[in-house]
Amino acid sequence: MNKLTLSVLTVMVLGFGAGIAEAADPMSEKEAKPTLGERLTKDAVKGTLMKMEGEYYWIKDTDGKETKVHVDTSTKLDKVVTGDKVKAYITDKGHVTTLQRSE
Repeated sequence: MNKLTLSVLTVMVLGFGAGIAEAADPMSEKEAKPTLGERLTKDAVKGTLMKMEGEYYWIKDTDGKETKVHVDTSTKLDKVVTGDKVKAYITDKGHVTTLQRSE
């Protein structure tokens, strides 16, 4: 009986520890998902997030071109930091509707 109890407790502790490790990484979950309409009708900029200043972000694509985009409270955003690979769905006026981390 003691071995069974010890085994159950070990599994519970390991499972709880894995949950804590997942929760410790705030970047582990994606939050922003573009709608089908965005995917079909919006332009997308893919690249590296170079700079964030207030409501403006700069994204450098693989060709080295930097694009300045606008984000605000209506933008669906993943948790991103400078240096992350991102994909931004933008309007023709440069406003980001969805910004997500990419791989």
